[in-house]
Amino acid sequence: MAKSKYAIYEKKVLPDNILIKNLRKAAKIYEQYAGKKILIVYARGKRGPFYTYEFYAGEKNFQHLAGVKSPQGAVWFFRKCLDDKNIVKREDIVPKKDIKTTSAKIGVLPDAIDLKNVKAYKFGKKDLITFKAEFDVALGNPSNIMGLAKRDEPLPIPVTVMDRSIYEFCSQASPVFLIMTKDKKDDKYKNVFFERTKDILEKAEFNDEIWELIEHQKEETEADVKSIEMIEEVAATVEIIE
Repeated sequence: MAKSKYAIYEKKVLPDNILIKNLRKAAKIYEQYAGKKILIVYARGKRGPFYTYEFYAGEKNFQHLAGVKSPQGAVWFFRKCLDDKNIVKREDIVPKKDIKTTSAKIGVLPDAIDLKNVKAYKFGKKDLITFKAEFDVALGNPSNIMGLAKRDEPLPIPVTVMDRSIYEFCSQASPVFLIMTKDKKDDKYKNVFFERTKDILEKAEFNDEIWELIEHQKEETEADVKSIEMIEEVAATVEIIE
């Protein structure tokens, strides 16, 4: 029987040096937003309407994305991959399932978790799924994806990476216009991680629901200033009459 063209992992195992190189590169990319809550702002068109999706990227989630189950623990493994002095070794890469699956995940890991290169993502109806998926939402592009789903955290978390095109899961994907991060203790998002258009917070016509999530005060436009001056003039006139 011929293999399905939708089989997920059919590639050869990567050499040890490439496995280690990819893990270290991916860890440094993931470190940029590890332990943060992440806000994704997307739209079908350039002028909106805009929508949001939030997720949490924990340090312990990195190990699962790599297809690893370290005896030392998930957080230890992530930090080991970041260590520039005591470099992670091949024996530290303990497959969760098998080395073929782990190798396929690590092969795509640096690109799949790089949010700054996310060009499109899937949300909602999964109209082109051809095999069972373990996620609800995918961030990705025509080359690879990172899947997210609700687990034991209040927000969804990253649960898998695949070397699959996002268009194998949906017929229409939406461009990401803005990504912001915040610490768990913060109420609102204030750190811009990625913006498709420079100074998008000053230009975009976001709705009130999105502005409620963001700690940002839009600069007053010339029209806003004139409106305020007019209100002040009317208020002064009323005071004189009274």
